[in-house]
Amino acid sequence: MTATSERLQRFMHIILYVFGLILLTEWLRPVDKLTDTGNIYIFVLFLIFSLLLHYFRIHWSIRLILITAYIMLSLQLLYSDNALSWMKGFLMDFTANFWVIYDGNWELITNPFRTLLFFVLLWLVTYLIHYWVMVRQSILFFFILTVIFVSVLDTFTPYAGNMAMIRIIIIGFLMLGLLSLLRLMIQEQIAWSAASIKKFGLVLFGMIVVSTLVGFMGPKLSPQWPDPVPYIASYSDRAMQEDDGSRDKSVGYDEDDSNLGGSIEPDNTVVFLNTAPEGHYWKVENKDVYTGKGWVSIEEPEVASFSIGQDLGELDIFQVPEVVKTKEMTAKVSMKEMYPHILHPQSGYLKKIEGNTDTKMDFIYYLGMDKIITEYQNGEPQLMEDYELTYDMPSFDIAELRKVTEADVSMDLLMENNTQLPEGLSNRVYELASQLTRDETNWYDKAKVIENYFDRPEFIYSKDDIPYPDTSQDYVDQFLFETKIGYCDNYSTSMVVLLRAANIPARWVKGYTEGEKTIFQGESVYKVTNNNAHSWVEVYFSGIGWVPFEPTKGFNGEVEFYDSDLKQEEIKKSEEDPANAEQIKKEARERRDTPDQEASSIGEAGEQRLAGQWKWIAFTLMSVLIVTAISYFSRRKWLPHFHILMFRRKSGPHFTSAYLVLLKQLKRARLYRPNGQTLREYAAYVDAVYGTNEMSELTAIYELMIYRGDVEDGEWEHFQRVWEGLMKKTSS
Repeated sequence: MTATSERLQRFMHIILYVFGLILLTEWLRPVDKLTDTGNIYIFVLFLIFSLLLHYFRIHWSIRLILITAYIMLSLQLLYSDNALSWMKGFLMDFTANFWVIYDGNWELITNPFRTLLFFVLLWLVTYLIHYWVMVRQSILFFFILTVIFVSVLDTFTPYAGNMAMIRIIIIGFLMLGLLSLLRLMIQEQIAWSAASIKKFGLVLFGMIVVSTLVGFMGPKLSPQWPDPVPYIASYSDRAMQEDDGSRDKSVGYDEDDSNLGGSIEPDNTVVFLNTAPEGHYWKVENKDVYTGKGWVSIEEPEVASFSIGQDLGELDIFQVPEVVKTKEMTAKVSMKEMYPHILHPQSGYLKKIEGNTDTKMDFIYYLGMDKIITEYQNGEPQLMEDYELTYDMPSFDIAELRKVTEADVSMDLLMENNTQLPEGLSNRVYELASQLTRDETNWYDKAKVIENYFDRPEFIYSKDDIPYPDTSQDYVDQFLFETKIGYCDNYSTSMVVLLRAANIPARWVKGYTEGEKTIFQGESVYKVTNNNAHSWVEVYFSGIGWVPFEPTKGFNGEVEFYDSDLKQEEIKKSEEDPANAEQIKKEARERRDTPDQEASSIGEAGEQRLAGQWKWIAFTLMSVLIVTAISYFSRRKWLPHFHILMFRRKSGPHFTSAYLVLLKQLKRARLYRPNGQTLREYAAYVDAVYGTNEMSELTAIYELMIYRGDVEDGEWEHFQRVWEGLMKKTSS
């Protein structure tokens, strides 16, 4: 059996579509590796669905409805449980993001809208694939673009494109070889059987595999050109410095905090993963000395040492006060960016550090900085990639905190170190601190008044266009009374300074927020990136210890508070009454100014929903695809009855349009009309197949109408039964 030209062309289109899909998936793989985009399979299914709609040439209006339904369903599953409330919020979100884009504030675009834009981009790409397949009948250009894209990413990013390049080359050469053969057969009318084409494909595949193996096994020259990446990076640095003499800082951990201020650039690089049972902040260190420009550490802090696996209850480092409730937690930490310090939970009481290393590991704990670093016995700091922490997470009793109204006799040194302020600090800072706290009698309420002061609308959270203070200007004074715009360093430093101005011991803490909950290697983890780098405040309460506070807009601190003086019904009432909100754990604030925090909550909810729904999504999509495929390949059976029903509902002259529909249906029934054959000859052929003269009769009337311009005066009513009979015969 030889392959006809039409079959060959259809086979070539299928190969091109499959090849285009494979190339598109290679474009998606780096997105998963280099960004915080998850659930890539949803986008792969979208590509398959969109390409199938193009291949079956579904009407553009139906295609638009199906694509829109898929996108909206995916967005709803990713970001919400309630479809109706989500739709209302999405429309508002869409409008807000439109104006954000119009204003040029691209970093403020919300995650649902970014996902929507990504879907639209993929839709446009699938249309380009369809154009290259059906119009150009060549996908070589997209193949070359894919090779260049993967090469650039492999050279300039952490993405390893070795296997991707091998896949692309092998599959690409195989597809291009088959397409060249099919195109030659179509153009030159060469009659090859299907078996011959399969043999050719096997031989071609064998040659490609052998060539690939020879390429791997053969000798290779060392690089003949120097690595261009360091040169390009250094040239870029020089160009930026020559442009304005300064560069914005990137968000992330930095030991040097002596010169705060300036804008910061976002960075999605993953720093670590952790399996904490609940999200909470992670501390690196705190600093005590405020210079007016930034923070420095005490020159000679006290230190203590302990070993891996040692029970810290034996030491006097992390002692839990009797008035503090705790619950034990265990978290595995996997570092992706290596630092010598050990991350530990904010305000948590560390009990043990364990690891999978066979070498004896020791730790140094800097008491004044609350910082833990690793070292071997020879004193050299080492890096620890994976470790497990056991710790007690506290809940603070507001009633106990309110009992502290002044420092006790044991706090002389602590007060000296943690109420320090630089000489020359402006009087208006002291006046503001006094004004805010004058009506409160205890340290907790004073701290809350100062913390809540930064919720006022005149304070704006932003990482862009943040100025450095002038040479003679204090960093806090500038933020409180002039700019009132900044990020966590501005808010936390200002709160510490105001607390100290009110003679309340406080310190500046830096580390990371809880991050985004996601699925990694089948396990639920929190993914913490450089964007989660953060600073906050700790206040010391006699008999309780250091208690965290969160002044930065859009952050909640993830700390548990309760009030033992309140009865249960009063607690419930206080939760419903915004006036008493400070009695309980601060509710999550509006996060529109902090996309990284918004990503955390959205990503966590989306991952949890998708963990239980991805099988349902895949089953539904697969069912739709199967039904669509069956309907398409069996259309010769059911389509005639559909056309008969539609023409019965119509009124007026429809003979010519019905005749053209009949010609298409005859073609589906494999009664092909060769090129150059007249309609009368073709009608005689059809009548010979079905043993009638009905097709010739219909054709004669059709020719009269077309060539002589006759009007359909009642012809349709007369020949409708004849037309319906032929349509039914084509479906048998």
